[in-house]
Amino acid sequence: MLKQHSQWMVTGLAIADALAVSVAWLASYWIRFNWLPVDPAKGVPDLSDRFLPLLPLVVLAHLIIFYRLRLYRPRRAGSLPREARDILKAFVAAVVVVILIDYAIPASNKISRQFIATYAVVGTTCFALFRLVMRVFLRAARRRGWNARTAAIVGSGRNAQRLVHALQRNSWTGIQVLYFVDDREDEQSGRVRDIPVRGPMAELRRIVEQTPVDSVFIALPSDQANRTEQVLAALSTTMADVRLVPEINPTYAMRPNVSQLDGIPILSLRQTPLYGWNAILKRAFDLVVGALCLLIALVPMALLALLIKLNSRGPVFYLQRRMGLDGREFRMFKFRTMRADAEAETGAVWAERADPRRTWIGAFLRRTSLDELPNLFNVLAGQMSLVGPRPERPEFIERFKEEIPRYMLRHKMKAGMTGYAQVRGLRGNTSLRKRIQHDVHYIRNWSLMLDLRILARTVTGVWFSKHET
Repeated sequence: MLKQHSQWMVTGLAIADALAVSVAWLASYWIRFNWLPVDPAKGVPDLSDRFLPLLPLVVLAHLIIFYRLRLYRPRRAGSLPREARDILKAFVAAVVVVILIDYAIPASNKISRQFIATYAVVGTTCFALFRLVMRVFLRAARRRGWNARTAAIVGSGRNAQRLVHALQRNSWTGIQVLYFVDDREDEQSGRVRDIPVRGPMAELRRIVEQTPVDSVFIALPSDQANRTEQVLAALSTTMADVRLVPEINPTYAMRPNVSQLDGIPILSLRQTPLYGWNAILKRAFDLVVGALCLLIALVPMALLALLIKLNSRGPVFYLQRRMGLDGREFRMFKFRTMRADAEAETGAVWAERADPRRTWIGAFLRRTSLDELPNLFNVLAGQMSLVGPRPERPEFIERFKEEIPRYMLRHKMKAGMTGYAQVRGLRGNTSLRKRIQHDVHYIRNWSLMLDLRILARTVTGVWFSKHET
């Protein structure tokens, strides 16, 4: 029954996609030859001459591409940004196929390159908006109980209860948990989180057959992981979709990802978000915005360099060993804020607000964070990013990694000139543990939009604050 329902949904979605592609194709024709310049010598081609005869082939090519790129798989638990990315990739591939089709047809029936460029923009925009509107509509409908799916959870411990809480909080998934299956024998075994607990687990097959569900989530505690094979065997005769939810302490997981190697599932717990297109996007953002910032800051930096030189003997820049992505060391550029021999006797020490070794111009630079402007050289060199966890000195890291849980997770992201912790007021002599929590939160939730918000708050809230670093 569930499979049949899914097939009807896919068929309906494919028909809707075919209509959306057709509308985008016709809209592109209207925009190209009514709004954009037309060569008088060639005139406006008739819609029925080339464009309508080619439309069925174009629609078929799109549907095949969408199917091959898995746009018709269920996406109840997926995110909107991820679906938007998949839609964009699929439509770009479809446009490439349209170009190949145009090259394959006779010269007398070819369509103009200007039209294809128009369709690439109009079609991608219209189709993405169409799909996302449908997704929002389905989510709203599922919140109201339409197209709902039922589920059972094997286990009723902390891991299972966390799953229930997540499903209830994200009601747009349309998944309703009907019951737990467990061996609990205490007085509270009747209900957990107001959901009935059935058992024993040895009767799992009978329980699921008596009360069928669409999905079964296996959420056993880690000390019962050896029972997973037994549970899978009991579920082998049911029609329910089976999903495994391993118990992993979330404090040790960062953007977990499942991959396969020769059919073997591998769960990655510490994967950096900066891979593939994400890495290219963030690096391009750093290069473009970093170069622009450096261009704007050249004159102020030259003036600050002159003041430093006039204020005390020694170099203008201070090169300090810091640790960045994956624990790699680099030399970070800063404006010198202390005497040239400040660390000759004390070595590396934690910065204090009233430090007698600091020069008067250095105190101003620290107070305004302008001493960090030369970090832009590190950004352009690829050693740092505009936004990320602030880099620390290796001498301190050796101590912090033993004292502070999850400290080393922050090195799964390239170090930044500014960061989420800094714009939340955690700078200078503030709680290091809270800073780490904010750094890990940033890595787990990274997006280019988050970087833009942090940069905006840095300019308005950090460079003009009274805190020091």
